[in-house]
Amino acid sequence: MNTSNRRPWTRRLQVAACAALLAGCAAAPSAPPVLLSLPPAVTTGAALAAPAVSASASAAPQLLAIRRIGIPEYLVARRVRYRADTSTLAEWPNTFWAERIEIGVSREFVSALRQQLPDWAVCESNCGDLQPAVALQVEMVPMDFVRSTLRLQARARITLSGGASARVLSTEERVYDLPAAGDSPQSHAQAMTELIRQIAQAVAPLVQNARP
Repeated sequence: MNTSNRRPWTRRLQVAACAALLAGCAAAPSAPPVLLSLPPAVTTGAALAAPAVSASASAAPQLLAIRRIGIPEYLVARRVRYRADTSTLAEWPNTFWAERIEIGVSREFVSALRQQLPDWAVCESNCGDLQPAVALQVEMVPMDFVRSTLRLQARARITLSGGASARVLSTEERVYDLPAAGDSPQSHAQAMTELIRQIAQAVAPLVQNARP
């Protein structure tokens, strides 16, 4: 067999393999993931300190128990999801929530509501041996960032209960349709914080007027 005819092909294959290897080495490294947090619902310096929860009934302010906000199950994930169309969810590329989203939403809601109710003491979920005057539950279904229109659409079901029997005092629903500042995960998060603020503003007078 004449091996001289094979040498040019062998050289070409070697050159091609080297070129592919160099191209791979020269490729830009993949971008690090973006960790997204909700902006604070209360700006620094604007938050009002909540009254301390005291066991002394004569001096203690009224106590409000805030249950963790319920958000749609399809949003409970590390990836930041938005509504692509009426039946499809999509995810912002390479973007993750820095913490569990239901925890972040509940924390910022509590902060916003404390600012709205400075004369109330607040406990989150478990009030220990103390009996709250009013308990609050907010359920969000849906809570969708619609990317095609750059709007956050949500419906909040607000339930107040009170007394030793935790009887329902009132239930109502609020619908929200909020614009986003831009087409980005950060604008998505900012719209969610604005939703939290508006719900807190709506809930505060309901709590103040509740009659256990």
